[in-house]
Formats: sequence, C-alpha cells, structure tokens
Amino acid sequence: MVRNGTSDKEEIVELPTIILLRHGQTVWNVEGRYQGQLDSPLTQKGKNQAKENALKIKRIIEPLDTFMFVSSPLGRAKETTQIMVKELNIDREKIEFLDAIKEFNYGKFEGQTKAFCQEVYKEEFELREANKWSYIIDGGESYEMVTQRLNVWLKSLNKDKVVVMVAHEMINRALRGIYCGLEKKKMLQLRQNNDVVIILENASERLLG
Repeated sequence: MVRNGTSDKEEIVELPTIILLRHGQTVWNVEGRYQGQLDSPLTQKGKNQAKENALKIKRIIEPLDTFMFVSSPLGRAKETTQIMVKELNIDREKIEFLDAIKEFNYGKFEGQTKAFCQEVYKEEFELREANKWSYIIDGGESYEMVTQRLNVWLKSLNKDKVVVMVAHEMINRALRGIYCGLEKKKMLQLRQNNDVVIILENASERLLG
C-alpha cells in the first residue's frame, strides 16, 4: 500500500515490487544536453553499464521468467534493454515497450545544453527553475503531467507480479516520488546514476548493490 504524496489529494494505491533501472550513459549525457524524448546512442561505458545492471538483477530474481519486463520505447532505453535481455537470456518478445514511461518531454530545450537554454531561452528557463512541478516548457510537459500518466499506468499493474523497468532519470524520479509517497520538493531532488539499480517495495526504496 502506498500513498501518492505528490498530489494535493492523497490516494492509496497497492503496487507491486518494481526494480527500477535507468538506461546506460549516452553521448548527450556526456555532452550535458537535455535529451527528453529525442535521443542519442549509448557510449561504450553505457553499454557496459547495461550488462552490469543485468548481472545485478540476475542475482536476485529466480527464475527469470517470473517477472514483467517493461521499457521506454525511446532508443537509448531500448538499446539498454536489448543488451540486458541478451545477458539474461530472455525472449525479446516478452518485453513491453510503453509510451507511458517515455522520458519527460523537454520541448524546445531538447538537444540543447543547459548553458544554451539559460542564454537563449532565459525567461522560460528561469520560470521553469522557479516552478519545476507545474511549469510547461513550450512544446513539452511538466512534472505534474508526467505523474498523471504514470499514475494511470501504475493502476493497471498486477500487484503480485515483480516489474523490471528500464526508463529515464526524470520519469524514474517521478515514479519514485509516487511509490514512496514523497512530497513534491523531495521528489524533485532525487537522482539516479546510469549504473544504479533501485528496488521499490512496500512504499520505500533501496539500492541494489
């Protein structure tokens, strides 16, 4: 049982255990660019991270065919997932690619560096920094919108089926906030490196070593 602490109206939702991964490091991660729903390929380090994360999961789930494996359909998550299922010897046909867990949409910021956006889109950048929860970037979305689409997906899950999810830092941040019943400010401070695996269980989280 978890409380959705990211909205004004609390709602109790029963959720399954979720093993939460971020895609491996990408070229744009290295360059410091907003990716959002655009894409860049994994670096060699990112490919290695995907393999290492698969091995971490293999140590805790047995047998491997007992869980639900879902992934963002964006290229960097899909590439990470394909590397992982090869390591885990899982049938790729069993992977569900879901639009509901696509990365946060950064609109006109996508493909640009933070420094570029601070200079060229100065007013919009400052407005968003002041209100990351509700501000909608031109052509993009807000965290409030992201949590709405995540909530719809979460309510569709079988609480008795472990879910392995490969997605993105911002979408994972919102999911962790919902799952653990965090206040908006606390949720927005969450981080997840590309090589970190998080287990969400019983309204709390822990890192998988």
